[in-house]
Amino acid sequence: MATSFKLRNFSNPAILKAISRPLMIQFLQRYAEFFDGRHFNMNAYEELDYDHLASILMSPGEDTPEDLLDALFFIDEMSLPGYYDELMNKMSKAGIDMGTLPKPTVGDLAVTIWLASPSLLESIHAEQFMVRAKKFDSFLTTCSTIPSFTFPAAATVQNLEGDLNNWFETKKRGRGTKVFVFMRDDIAWFLVRHGEPYKREGTLKNGESSSIFYRPEKFDVLLYNPEIGEFSIHTSTMGEKKAYCKFFGRHIFGNESMFDIENSGDKYSLDPLRVDSSDSLLCTDVDGIDEIKLCELQFRHDASIYHIEIHKADDVFEALESQFRCIPEGASLLKASFKITFTNSIRPRTVSIRPPNVAIFDRESDNLLVNTWLEKRGFININKESIDGETNVVLAVA
Repeated sequence: MATSFKLRNFSNPAILKAISRPLMIQFLQRYAEFFDGRHFNMNAYEELDYDHLASILMSPGEDTPEDLLDALFFIDEMSLPGYYDELMNKMSKAGIDMGTLPKPTVGDLAVTIWLASPSLLESIHAEQFMVRAKKFDSFLTTCSTIPSFTFPAAATVQNLEGDLNNWFETKKRGRGTKVFVFMRDDIAWFLVRHGEPYKREGTLKNGESSSIFYRPEKFDVLLYNPEIGEFSIHTSTMGEKKAYCKFFGRHIFGNESMFDIENSGDKYSLDPLRVDSSDSLLCTDVDGIDEIKLCELQFRHDASIYHIEIHKADDVFEALESQFRCIPEGASLLKASFKITFTNSIRPRTVSIRPPNVAIFDRESDNLLVNTWLEKRGFININKESIDGETNVVLAVA
């Protein structure tokens, strides 16, 4: 673990000094035996040696307590200025008192939350991590009518974690799977934290060559849209996608065949680009989007010889028109990338669509707005029979 353990903020003594001294001592005293062994003096009446503390935190060894490593990781990750308001809001909702500190720093907030409820800081970190996912494979429900969705109870999540633990263990990824559940804009978000296969890396121990053996950590992000019965998955292997479809269907909906990768319908179609040309990029009826341009298009002429054309330009339609060309009628459209200018952003962001079910975002928070536009222009194939049926979203815990 030592060679893979990196702290972005706690490597800087100035960052450590920004944390209230009494809070820092309270945190360190939980691991007094470890710090005594590293000859670190945490006497409440003496100045802390922050340079020495930073060097200790940046070089964990075999004697470093596992829960200290967890604490350092989550506190370090959440000690960035951008998380201040979020941490304050979560503390208020959880009823955690900041004590006598009149003007706490973001580091103070992170340490205070960890001291009061480590699982809460872990959950906040998980929620922030979700926005980093960019590529999703999407699958529509196989049910003729979209079933109601109920925010899963703790027991349901635990049973789901149990099945995932068993599956990951058979794939040499160990146990310890954790599922976090959030609701955002009526979309259910699931963050799955699990292990990867063991890794071995070379190290130096007491000046001698050695090695460490550890299991890396991995995060997968899953979204469920109750309105259209769509399950979107951000992960790296087909086996994981199938496992998520099976076990989430089983535990969240009572139907492990609800999402079938093998027989799932195509979510995306690029035909509007050929049929409607530049009119397919209209966005005046989507609040929050100011302009859309096609910046890349890939299409295949003949599958037997795999003849593919790739066009890249600031405006592909304008570039094709200048050459008196258009998208060939018989070509298979493989991928399209769009530069989208959002109302609240100066610079455009890129969204790529690769049929049948892959979307790639510069920023995952754009997902809902972009999908609204895609649906209005006909880029999304919707099961109208399913959507016309009743869809009931229940946010209370069952």
